[in-house]
Amino acid sequence: MRISAFSLALARDTRDDVVDPQGGTFLTADGTVAARAIGSEVGFSKVFVTGFIYRNLGHPHLVFAGGLRLGVANPFGAQPSDDGIDVVPASERFFAGGDTTIRGFALDSVGATGTISPLGFPIGGDAVVILNGELRAPVWRDLGAAAFIDGGNVFLQPSEFAIHELRGSVGFGLRYRSPLGPIRVDLGFKLDRREVGGRLEPRTALHFSIGQAF
Repeated sequence: MRISAFSLALARDTRDDVVDPQGGTFLTADGTVAARAIGSEVGFSKVFVTGFIYRNLGHPHLVFAGGLRLGVANPFGAQPSDDGIDVVPASERFFAGGDTTIRGFALDSVGATGTISPLGFPIGGDAVVILNGELRAPVWRDLGAAAFIDGGNVFLQPSEFAIHELRGSVGFGLRYRSPLGPIRVDLGFKLDRREVGGRLEPRTALHFSIGQAF
């Protein structure tokens, strides 16, 4: 599917370190419009805003980090889904779950009704909300630890957003400050488990990565 679009992005970054911030904020806003008038096979508008805050708690590398991400997309003239509802093309939909979003879940596995197939395959949706809170603390030399709480969900349409549909996880992890950035291991625990594809979701999710989650 051919997509032709105009995009605009704004950012404000006051972090004291891009890789492992101890203080400051990072705010972004992205807007995209695709239309047949400029050569696209489908039309849609899309907005995604993020806000992250970092606060040192009086000791080197003892940091509270918080994050909020919101995304909304609106199709016009897009390909209809199987149930007759116009949706944004799959490559432009929102997804959640994984080591940088909601860490009690596998990659892209979080979603409300209609955003996950009956077999458990992520389809994505036109709205997303992601909330994160993390306490990062030093342990010994370059080794650190973290405790976190994550939440959010993906919705088929913005009008279907519901507080009671938000899913959450808690967990802890280890951080090693390497020349390449923090090497990170996180273990997340789901706060609720559901049946997906005829199976009950696993209780935990383990993630390995380089760099902070947000």
